[in-house]
Amino acid sequence: MTPPPTRPAPTPPDRRVLCVCRDPASRAAVQQNLNRCQVCSSAAEALLQAARVPPRAVVIGIENGGTSTRQVLAALARSLPAVPVYAVVPPENEPLAARLLAEGLADYFVLPNDVRRLPEVLAGRADPTAGASPAVGPDAERLARRFDAACRLAGLALSQPTPLFYDGARLIFQALGAAEACAFWWSAQAGRLDLAVIVGGSESLRADDRETVRSAASRSLRTGETLLLAPGSAGAPPDGLVCVPVRDESAIHGVLCLPARSKGQALSAEDQRAAEALANALAHLVAAARRREEYARLALRDTETGLLQADPFLTYLESQIACARDRQTDVALVLVETEPGPQARTADGPARLGAAVKEALARGWEGGRLSTCRYAVAITAPQGSEGSPAAAQTAEAAARRLAAAGPRAEPTMRLRTAIARFPQDGPTAQALVAAAEQRLRPAPDPAT
Repeated sequence: MTPPPTRPAPTPPDRRVLCVCRDPASRAAVQQNLNRCQVCSSAAEALLQAARVPPRAVVIGIENGGTSTRQVLAALARSLPAVPVYAVVPPENEPLAARLLAEGLADYFVLPNDVRRLPEVLAGRADPTAGASPAVGPDAERLARRFDAACRLAGLALSQPTPLFYDGARLIFQALGAAEACAFWWSAQAGRLDLAVIVGGSESLRADDRETVRSAASRSLRTGETLLLAPGSAGAPPDGLVCVPVRDESAIHGVLCLPARSKGQALSAEDQRAAEALANALAHLVAAARRREEYARLALRDTETGLLQADPFLTYLESQIACARDRQTDVALVLVETEPGPQARTADGPARLGAAVKEALARGWEGGRLSTCRYAVAITAPQGSEGSPAAAQTAEAAARRLAAAGPRAEPTMRLRTAIARFPQDGPTAQALVAAAEQRLRPAPDPAT
């Protein structure tokens, strides 16, 4: 009996790479660099495909939050424990990808250019020194913390200066792994450093004398350089002290203080450079926030005189009236304008007058420019002074002081003033302005 002809053994199917990327740009980048790539519309489809024919590798896209990515990675690890899983990520998601290396991710590729390494990595020919991702370990975790801190610092860019400094200092301390640290904020009004942030409790850094830490921070701030006090230095904490100034070319903002030695290990030169780089980034963010505040403030003020423009001044006056109504205080409005004459018609006369009015403002007064040659000043009397003779005398003294601003602006300039008071002359800002304007008008001539 003739045996049946033997058939050749079936050739195993080509083990392709499965790609699970919802983002079209990520998917296109993978397909452009891999000739044989099977695109799956979802992780479930990829798992079904892998159950039929185990793939050579799986490439996933990290496009949104980390929860779904972790679930997909865990599912692939359970069903395909021997299949490496790679990820393609946009630059802003690189910190998440670096953390996933410790959870089973084989490697990641940052879009758009790093994906070119993908074919070599899959073929096993990748040069580990040519842009490869850092190995899992303490160094990788430290780098990931620093990169994450830099990204989160950028996320604080639209905050106000003071909270931006506070939150940024904490981010930097976390990135450096400082269990004990503190930050000082520079108070321009007081001309000193104020303690702003403490990490590790009120006895943080365990210095013999808190003022020693403040003094070291002041030295660092003055020189603009990092100050290092070795462990055992007089008055320094047992683990030493490193003071990193937070300042840029135009302003000083504060100082970060952390131990020179943590958990028995000295702060390395690389850690110090990272602290300086992050502090420099924080300084520029705080400076930008301060400029935004200044621009917003100037937008409410007259560019020639620095006084509030008409609408912001009336809004301010309304707020003072509301407070005075609750506290039973007296609010006075003093209107100031030039008397008719040649000095009032010069091109720069009104601006010079406005500058003189601003210089005449006492503490607690606020001035505004209502029109070209008319200015107003709001004055709040002490609490409980509503209707008292002292409040009236304060308003009259203010009017005399403001009237003297005319000759300071121009020797021949003469001013006239008028006073209106809340609540006697009206309940609103507009009512006070109308009452004062009525008193500014010259009295009618009896002969006419």
